[in-house]
This record gives sequence, C-alpha cells and structure tokens, in this order.
Amino acid sequence: MADIVLKKLCAVPAGTDGYVMVSQSVAADNSLLFLFIEPSGKEAVAGRTENNGFATFPKPRMGAPCRFRLVRVGEGSVQTADLPPLDLTFPMVDVFPDGRVLIVGPRCSWRSETDFDRNGAVIDPSTGAVSRILLGDGIENIAVDTRGRIWAGYFDEGVFGNFGWSDPGPKPVGAAGLVCFSDTGEKLWEYPSERHAPIDDCYALNVCGDKAAIYYYSDFPVCTVSRDFTLTFRQTAVHGCKAFALSGERVLFSGQYNDSPHIGYRGTLDPDRAGEMTQVGFVLAGGVPVQADRITGRGSTLYFFAEDAVYAADLDAATS
Repeated sequence: MADIVLKKLCAVPAGTDGYVMVSQSVAADNSLLFLFIEPSGKEAVAGRTENNGFATFPKPRMGAPCRFRLVRVGEGSVQTADLPPLDLTFPMVDVFPDGRVLIVGPRCSWRSETDFDRNGAVIDPSTGAVSRILLGDGIENIAVDTRGRIWAGYFDEGVFGNFGWSDPGPKPVGAAGLVCFSDTGEKLWEYPSERHAPIDDCYALNVCGDKAAIYYYSDFPVCTVSRDFTLTFRQTAVHGCKAFALSGERVLFSGQYNDSPHIGYRGTLDPDRAGEMTQVGFVLAGGVPVQADRITGRGSTLYFFAEDAVYAADLDAATS
C-alpha cells in the first residue's frame, strides 16, 4: 500500500471565552471554517434527542437560541465573526462569496402547512441580520459555490421522509437526493431521479467553482453536475466512502465501510466500467497514520480535520 504524506495547513484554533467548537468545513476559496458555540449551548447543540417509541433521532432545534462564533483561516489571515443567536442543532457552516455566512441544521420538522422549521440561516456578520430559509430535512452535506448557490445532498430520511415530511406532510424537500438552492432558499434545480438511477443516500458532495459532484448509494457512481446542470456519470469500484477529491478523471476517496480513517483509494474514473482503485494510506510526516474526526473534499483536495490540526492531500500534488 502506497502512502500519501499529508500537508499540514494550520493548527486548529482554540476556543475563547469558553466557546466550544461544533463544526468545521472548507469554503469555496479553500479557507478553513471553524464554528464555535457559547458555553451554555455545548450540550443543547448536539446532545438533545427525542424518542418516538422505537428509535432515537436528533432534535431539530435547541430549546433556546445560543450565540455562535465563526473563525475563518485563510492563507496568512485569521478572521473572527461573532454571530447572532440561533437555535439550530448539529450545525453545518459555509460562506458566500460576498462574506455572508450560511449555517444549516441538518434536521427540520413539518407540523403543518404554516408550521415547519426553517433550518437554514443566512447571516450578514457586518450587521447581524439573519434570514431563515427552508432547506429540508435529512441533509448530509452542504456547500456554497462561487456563484452563491447552495448545494445540499440528503441522506435516506431526507429522501424518503421523516419528522412529518411525506407522512402526514408533503413530499420531502430533498426527495431528489441533491438540490441546488438560491441564497433565498428558492429551488433552482434538483437531481432528475425520474430519468436516472435514484439517489437513496448522498454519501459525499464535492463543490468546486460553480460545479458539483456527488457519490451516492446504492450503486456508488460519481455524478458531476456542470454549471448549467448537465450530468456526467462515471462508475466506481468502492463503496461507502464519505468524501472524495476530483481532478479531471482522477479521483481520491476516503475509506470504504469499516476502513480505518487513514485508509483511502486512488484511481481513474471511467463512464463505462468501474476502474481499478489502489489502496493508499494517509500519513503525517514521519509516517504516522492520520486520525481525523472529519474528512471532506473540495475540488482536487481532501481535507482532514484532526484534533489539533488540519491536513490536506491534493490530487494534483500528492506523491507516494
């Protein structure tokens, strides 16, 4: 097994004033995003669940809004923005090209036609103004492209329905498995599942520039979506990966089902057959396997968020 030595990008910023980190991601300009919550929200933002008698699910909202803080680390710069209180649980974060912040709670409930959770918050950090939008329940991945469009990939509950969506409420917002929204929450496009193999669960989303690519259950192809929503499908030989990097026909995946966090797969995609993949190991300088809490792909780069630092493997620069 060949090793890919990861490049260290930065140390993970420490929380101040007792703020606790709750989310990390990568923006379209490759800056690194770290979302913190005030101390009183530490348990509420991730620890509250509700039981419907046969299963336990995340709670879509906190009991009371809490303040968030965003730290954005770019090349040679660190920016910090205090954000207004929000009630979103398990938040995901990204930024728009004009500097506005998007925070999304992956779950939202439908209670009636006039009563449902708007689980997206578009924030102007310079004024504190917040606009709440509906992005649907069961969001697995979220990303903003360079045109300011919001891409959302959904896991199975978001596709088939839960929390009132589908039964007794309307068809889930994410029934197609992949949706592109405007910054005001208008649906611009959704994956045409009536013409292609349906998305049961969008395992991974990679948004680069104004294009998107997804990798999804159950056949696990890679589908690329152009700026005008033209689709291209290519087969893969790996299953259950949660992140991937893409450069032309070359691809770099995180591990499959039950693989260790430092295992990945590198290969070439083909529209007609599942190309061979070579197993690789993601290691730090000195050959130590990386232990990452989160792995995400943006363009040709896989980003590894470890406990104390962020590392990267770039397809266009990776050497073994």
